[in-house]
Amino acid sequence: MQMNPSLSGLRCIRCASLWPPADYPEGCPSCLEAGHPASLECLYEPSADGAMPLPVLNAVTLGEGATPCLAVPALAQTEGVGQLWLKCESANPTGSHKDRMAAQLVSRARLAGATRVAAASSGNAGVSLAAYCAAARLEADIAITSNCPPLQREAMQRFGARLTAFEDSLSRWPHVEDLCRNRGAFAGTNYLNPPVGTHPYGVEGYKPIALEILESCGVPSDIVVPTARGDLLWGIFLGWQHLLQTGRIARLPRLHAVEPYARLSRARATGDARKQWDGVTDQYSIAGSTSTLQSLEALTRSGGTPVEISDAAAAQAQQRLERMGLATELSSAAALAAVSRLRRSGLLDAESSVVLIVTSDGRRG
Repeated sequence: MQMNPSLSGLRCIRCASLWPPADYPEGCPSCLEAGHPASLECLYEPSADGAMPLPVLNAVTLGEGATPCLAVPALAQTEGVGQLWLKCESANPTGSHKDRMAAQLVSRARLAGATRVAAASSGNAGVSLAAYCAAARLEADIAITSNCPPLQREAMQRFGARLTAFEDSLSRWPHVEDLCRNRGAFAGTNYLNPPVGTHPYGVEGYKPIALEILESCGVPSDIVVPTARGDLLWGIFLGWQHLLQTGRIARLPRLHAVEPYARLSRARATGDARKQWDGVTDQYSIAGSTSTLQSLEALTRSGGTPVEISDAAAAQAQQRLERMGLATELSSAAALAAVSRLRRSGLLDAESSVVLIVTSDGRRG
């Protein structure tokens, strides 16, 4: 395990300031001081083979990645699009896409000399971080909400995580902030309000999804991504951006963000992702009242759009997938429901080739 020697620095996605390789769990220091939390993206020296770089080489692994990309022509016909695929991130070791980020983030924590990772999560991120911390022999401190689903709570505890419960999502963040700023823990999630993306080295772990889609499907016209604070959305975009910059593809696919109620559309209308937009939803993994600049940037740079999907529409899509033998989390099934919305709006048509990111399986709700 070692840091990639081709990692040359990090660049702010808002002000373009350059920073040397180091840990920036709070994003760009300059933008944070100005009151505009902004993520950083990793920069690498060009390689002769154009391989997709990641920050940590020979990272701790539980076998994440290389997930199936299933063609579903019957669904494509029903939805009125040319081609439709399901990228099954539910096939990762703990059942969600979060394993890709956890592998890089936990590896960096160990290289940085940390003995524990702290995070705010009542879902897939907490389970994944707990598992990878166990694999790396690091402690995991997870701040959960009091209504954390029992199966999620039990999974974290089985992997040895120390859990602290709070009444609501936002009240967890000061606890994690204290652990990271004052007690030596390595940040496994955001803890700022307004939020910034997760540690950029972790988010880089999502980049290979773009290459895997390319190798299975070519370059689709559209990719639909369930989204909360946009780590997955932004990470997939970074992967496609690398493929474009290295000449592997001639155009970017559009990335669309699925959310249970309007956050990104309202943030995009004002150009400011720092506000809070409350809502109630059973789409647990993409709930929350906050958004991030990195989500807006992924949509803007790829030409995509936010799509709001109700719990009822997500549940109907979940049942359709179950009738095909596929168990998905409600938040994952919302991606299928979004296809109909995008088709009706004219953003998709009979020539569209669409990939849905199935972020998590149905084992935990």
